[in-house]
This record gives sequence, structure tokens and C-alpha cells, in this order.
Amino acid sequence: MGLGSKNSLAIVVPAIILGALKFSDNWPFSEVADVSQEEDYALFTHGNGELHCLDRELRHPCVTELREYVEVNTTEKKDAALNCVRGVLETSNDFYVLKNMTHLLLDLDTVVHVFDKESRDNEFVLAGIDYAKKLMKHPECLAEYDWKSDMQCRCVPLFTKISLLKLKNAGRWDEAKAMYEEQKKISYHSEKTSLPEGEAVKWLNWQQTPQIWVPGLRSMPIWERETWKDLPICQLLEDNFATIKEETERALRGDPEENGFEDAYRFLYEKGEWSQILLYSGRNFTRECEGVMPKTCALIKQWLPSKPGFPWTSDQNEQVLVLKMKKGTNVELHSGPSNNILNIHIGISGLEGARLTVAGKDYKWEEGKVIAWDGSYDHQIDCLDCVDDQRVIMMVRYMHPDMTAEHYKGIPRTQFEDVPAHLQ
Repeated sequence: MGLGSKNSLAIVVPAIILGALKFSDNWPFSEVADVSQEEDYALFTHGNGELHCLDRELRHPCVTELREYVEVNTTEKKDAALNCVRGVLETSNDFYVLKNMTHLLLDLDTVVHVFDKESRDNEFVLAGIDYAKKLMKHPECLAEYDWKSDMQCRCVPLFTKISLLKLKNAGRWDEAKAMYEEQKKISYHSEKTSLPEGEAVKWLNWQQTPQIWVPGLRSMPIWERETWKDLPICQLLEDNFATIKEETERALRGDPEENGFEDAYRFLYEKGEWSQILLYSGRNFTRECEGVMPKTCALIKQWLPSKPGFPWTSDQNEQVLVLKMKKGTNVELHSGPSNNILNIHIGISGLEGARLTVAGKDYKWEEGKVIAWDGSYDHQIDCLDCVDDQRVIMMVRYMHPDMTAEHYKGIPRTQFEDVPAHLQ
């Protein structure tokens, strides 16, 4: 690793490492022993229904110490677990050890909060951030700049975003801002790729830090009514509100399970209830869309997809959901995966006292009125001061209107799907 100027962090990857990393997910540098014979290789497993992230097992060291701490929370058990965690951090350079310990301690894969259950600001969370910092300097993390496109989720922006949100939710605003400024100075150079400062991490605002950044798109937390000529979905929702409200209220009166309500983003809140009916996702109209809200579904089919033929960067690029939130629910600060996704909300019922906060500014829903905003900005939702028992809205995730065919030139694949040859 080489350093650039005094104010810039430059990363140089040797050619021998690049050759090993280029085309394979079978990474080198592995210090992990053969775990096929191990019984207790992870604190949480898919088999026990404790993990929602299905792409890998969350294998990690310090299992015994961490399990004893989680099950018997004493000072002695806590100290033993932290000593093990810190010892591994100091001595290990294994990519997957660093990655899995980051995921574990920051509660990124578990179904419910564990290490930040009682407090977002504690020694385990801070250790997880330290793991993320070490991970982001690892050659395998950095090499994703060589083999992933701008429209894929790369290691450095992803774990910077996660760390920033953890710091912000812990109230450590100065540390978050310092980390943002430091990461913005990163540059990366290899035989294949050269990214100067500002190109490796392209964010322009410390409150807008999506893991995927599409250049050249207008960026504003709220899309005011005068911009809606570029967002026809906004007026369409308001013009058809009577139909949307009628079918939503009928769904709310019915059996929640029969009508398709399920937990929404359970990892973002500790207490309360937030549930959804998914009507459109992954370019598919759901059973609930057709069966529970057929009139609304017929309208949505006329409106979406907004840009047929354009690849999505995420399965969230365009979605339609009905969201209900119980009084007392408080969703922590979070942000969307890409800056090419806008959130279009229309208020339906129980709106008094409910709050949407985007980039530090509070907004209120109104019945039959749209709020259009950029989900890649930091945002929070809460129903702490709700007057009624539940707040209900419809949300449409909508591809940014500035997306054009030019954005896909030279891009073989997005995070979500392959780019057709004629767009490359």
C-alpha cells in the first residue's frame, strides 16, 4: 500500500494480487481452518432461522466467548468476549474473518438486533466499526474496484456507508463526519484501474452515501411540486387517490395474513410494528396486487416500469408497497442502496403526528398528497407522536428520471442484472 499526498489516501494493489483476485470468488489469503468438522462455527445460523442473509454462512471466531456473553450477560463474560474480539482484530488479516466479524458485530445479517439491542453506542458496535475500517483497507476489498462496475455494490462504499450510519445512530456525529471526509480522500491505483481522489468514493454530501453511486443525476432530498413534470407518477397517484384509499382500507379491515401483510425491514427498529403489502417488485405484480387491490393494480400496470428496457441497479429500483406503522414505532436512521431510486409517498390514513425525516429535516404526510424524496439520503420514520393507532401510506419506488441509455455504456452488469449488449 502506498500513500499519495499528505491529504490523500492512495491505494496501490500489486499485479500479483490482481491476478489472483481477477476472476474468482475463491479468494486467497484464507486463514480460516476447515470448518467441516466443527460443530459450533457461528453464533447464528440459517438452520436456526437466525439469519436473513442467504448468500453465505456467517462463520467467525470467538463463538464460545460471544455465545456465553449473549446467553449470560455478566461483566466477566463481556470482558472475555471483547478480549477475544479485539485479539482477532489485532492479529487477523483474513478477508472473510474481517468481513464476517463486521457483519456479526454490526448486526447486519441477524433477523433481530443482538449487539446493539440495548444501545447503538457500545463496545461491540465500536469494535464492529473497527473491523470495517480494517476490512476496507484489505486488498480483496479494494480489488472490487477492478472487477465490479460502477453500478455494482463495491466493498469500500458499502462498508463506509454502514459504518457512517452506525456512528450516526450512536450519536457520534463528529466521528461520522471525520470518517466521511477521510474516505472521500481515497484513491485507488492498479494495473487495471486508476481512480483519483473523489472517484473511488463519489459522494457529494455526507448525508447521501448510497453504496451505488450513478453519476450525473440531479440530487435533492425533496422533489418539490415544480419538478413533478419529470415525475408523472406523483400526479397520477393524487388523481387516483380515491381508488387507492378504498382498496387499502378494505385490505386493512380484512385478515392481515390473507391480505399479504408481512414485517417490513425488521432490522431497522427494535420496538413497535411496521408491516407491508408488496404489490410490485422485481418487475412482477404480486398475488396481493391482483387479488387484494385489483383496481389499484390495474393502474400501476399502466405506470410501471417507468423506463422499460433499462436495467435496474437493485431489486428496489421500482416497487409499490402499502406500509402501515403502529403507534410507538421508531425506525432508525438509514438510507437506500442507490441514488437512482426515488421514493414517492402518498398519505392514506392515521397521519397526524407521524414524521418523516430526510437529511435532517422533518416532513408530515397529508391525506391524498404526495411527498417525493430521494431515498439515498439519510432518513428516519417514526410514529412516536401518532394520534391514531396506526399510520398508513403507499410508497412507490421510482427510477430517477435522469437515467438514460448513456449511463450503461461500458457497464456489463449492475448489482441486480446483466446489461443488454446494445446498451453497453
